[in-house]
Amino acid sequence: MKLSSAIRALVLIGAIATVGCNQDRPVSPSAPSLFIPNLAGVWSGPMTLQSTSGGECAGQVVGTFLPTNDRGTISITQTDADTSATLTMESSGLACRYTGTSSLTSLAMNAVSCDRTGLVVSCLNGQNRELSLVGSSIVGTWVGDQVTGQISSTYNVLTTGAQPVGVGSLITTHNFSATRR
Repeated sequence: MKLSSAIRALVLIGAIATVGCNQDRPVSPSAPSLFIPNLAGVWSGPMTLQSTSGGECAGQVVGTFLPTNDRGTISITQTDADTSATLTMESSGLACRYTGTSSLTSLAMNAVSCDRTGLVVSCLNGQNRELSLVGSSIVGTWVGDQVTGQISSTYNVLTTGAQPVGVGSLITTHNFSATRR
């Protein structure tokens, strides 16, 4: 009698163990990562034009269309390290969308699109030039509710008219400091 009870108990334990082993188990953790900060949210703060280079004759009139001191608002979404953002400059209303990655202390993103990619400016000599945005990138560091870094943008400088000709390039660099709202 004792042997048959022991066999039944052993079969029951084996059946329970087998059923338990067949359950689906998640492979990745479902909690947010402790190693990648959550940057999601709306951030805003001052942007200072740090430097410009090139630009053919348009480089002489940067201050007429790009203020030295501006404000920016950046709306960030994040899934793990994948980070997306929309940056809007207060003075022009220009909004660019960026994608990239973030880590424990930093972020790096490149522009994927902007609301406007061309701007016509008048040079000091009276000639018009079109600035066509080629690319823009954001690099920064993150501590608490503060992000600081640089935004670099590159523009092709073109003549205006029926057949524009490239005559140079303009590179601008802004420093920024944004606080989470």
